[in-house]
Amino acid sequence: MAVSAKQQPVAANRAGTERPASAYVGTTIRYVLLVLLSLFAFTPFILSFLGTFKTSAEINAFPPQILPEQWRFDNWIRVWNFTIPSVQGRLLPLWLFNSGWLALVNVLAQIFFCSLAAYAFARIRFPGRDLIFTAIIASMAIPAAVTLIPGYVFYSRLGWINTYWPLIVPKLIVPVGILMLTQFFRSIPKELEEAAYIDGLGRFGTYWNIALPLSRPALLTFAILQFQGSWNDFVGPLLFLQRPQLMTLTVGMSFFRYQYTNDLTAILVGAMFNAIPMLILFFIFSKYYIEGTSYSGLAGQ
Repeated sequence: MAVSAKQQPVAANRAGTERPASAYVGTTIRYVLLVLLSLFAFTPFILSFLGTFKTSAEINAFPPQILPEQWRFDNWIRVWNFTIPSVQGRLLPLWLFNSGWLALVNVLAQIFFCSLAAYAFARIRFPGRDLIFTAIIASMAIPAAVTLIPGYVFYSRLGWINTYWPLIVPKLIVPVGILMLTQFFRSIPKELEEAAYIDGLGRFGTYWNIALPLSRPALLTFAILQFQGSWNDFVGPLLFLQRPQLMTLTVGMSFFRYQYTNDLTAILVGAMFNAIPMLILFFIFSKYYIEGTSYSGLAGQ
């Protein structure tokens, strides 16, 4: 009887911890819905990727064919070797390089200047701090199209047309980056900075050795968003870069419309060259992107 009395509470505890069958059914349904939504979202990309191995006739065929009759890898080679008479050498590798280094320079410069400004707004009290911060955040409401013509006139007088400076200098300060990093810096315990002051670190040393390492998730989130924005930027390079050898991939792809007007395969291959690097970047840093969004206080807003 004593043994059975001891076993009854154990059995009751086990029964209490077991999940009901309805919970498993609900979880299964949620995962199935997520998988279906993911497939639905990725279907256009998958079909476009498969279209790069088809002919234009296969792409226009009805009813549509999901898989190509013959996998034509030479479509990628043909676009990779794309040239125009006025420029020597292949243009697609050059456009990829221009897009990559321009996005990298923008990201590094923006991280440095935006984090400096954000740390000042979060930790330093100075006259007009709140007013300046409000003005910077309010500038997010100004449409970018409003500044295109004045910006072009201004940079043309500086002699910056057909240079990369108009695509770098105006983007050194990004309001959304300052907002994100300011919120993150405010969440860092002040005791850590006070301990750094006791150890002899100054204001910049505390920012560099304490604040920046702790804000890695937010910095990576900001870097991913800005790299993607710079990589996909079309209006800026179209406005300021008029030489083919200076163009980025997004603007350079417009040449495909003239040389490959009816060649849908070549246009799809060019689009894949533009999309795949961003997908790889996101999948590599997706963990930090999610962490940075939640830590910065922007999740759910």
